[in-house]
Amino acid sequence: MQQENFIKVLWVEDDPQVTETYPLEAESYELQLEPYPCWDDAKAALEGDFDGWSAIILDAKCKFHRDSADNAVIFLREALKDISVICNQKGRIIPWYVLTGGAETEVSDSINDERLKWDKDWTDSKHKKYYSKAEDRDFLYRRIKYHAQISPRTQIQDLYGNVLKAMRECEIDEKARFALEDLLVPIHFSERVIDDTNDKYNDNYVKVRTVLEYIFRSMSSHGLLPNWGQVNLQWSSCIISGMNAYRKDKNGKDVVVIESKRRIISPVLQKVLKEMVRIVPAFCHSDNEEEGEIKKEEYLDSVSNSTLLLKSFTFQLCDIILWCQSYYREHPDIEENTKAWEIKESQYLKLKKNGSK
Repeated sequence: MQQENFIKVLWVEDDPQVTETYPLEAESYELQLEPYPCWDDAKAALEGDFDGWSAIILDAKCKFHRDSADNAVIFLREALKDISVICNQKGRIIPWYVLTGGAETEVSDSINDERLKWDKDWTDSKHKKYYSKAEDRDFLYRRIKYHAQISPRTQIQDLYGNVLKAMRECEIDEKARFALEDLLVPIHFSERVIDDTNDKYNDNYVKVRTVLEYIFRSMSSHGLLPNWGQVNLQWSSCIISGMNAYRKDKNGKDVVVIESKRRIISPVLQKVLKEMVRIVPAFCHSDNEEEGEIKKEEYLDSVSNSTLLLKSFTFQLCDIILWCQSYYREHPDIEENTKAWEIKESQYLKLKKNGSK
């Protein structure tokens, strides 16, 4: 029976003495080990309740089929292959670990490198791919608990690996990565991990703004935008869209501050950015008279407090980041990139405190 708040671990082990004692040890780490004597039985349990499992422990010298002999090479080869296929089908990684009483030469060559996604630091520090029944059980229990607690973010980092890699390549600040992960985790793990209500998730428009600002800072460092102190979202969107950045003079007349020579962003993302920079700043705080027709509370009331707009902005940010990566690769000359715009009134580039609204 599932212990409340315990981490459920699928465990392939056929030694009755071990299956009677290890679960008692693991309970002190809030782990519930559920043993299966062969991979056939464990695989059926994994497929039958995939979302219920947080980790998998494999005893290397175990049976593949119910009537098989113990064979570490065959067992690990087939079990690890099945785990990879099932996780790919389900779209979620379940960390697995090899716990064995055998010698290193019996198991190491059969343990593939997929485990490095979550367990690389163990190998780096201990110089082995497995956990020893005699020496490492406590380490393993602690690590399973730790990985289960950080698992949602680990899963997001795997699912959106191309986006996060693009952020690093484009030198988009790490604060933007953290903010983007904060937006993505509840989308995929809302029921299993996140207890936040829609109200709390809809407070995260400020994270969209954070990501946008750091994307535009990255564009500045690559010559696509002026290198101003405080990012102006509206002007940034205009400049890369081939539109001039204006200010109003004392007579209410439009005066060009930055002239855009050509559009560099795709037409689709141009429209996406235009709407985001209009809506997001207004949604970052409570409604007030300054926001005109764009009122957060009024909109959310009209859509039953839906989170779908914020989620759609999150995915759009991912596409903008991937576009940046592609554009920077094709246009690496920063000085040449600056020829797409020209500053006309530099004194207006030092914006006021709220100038990036």
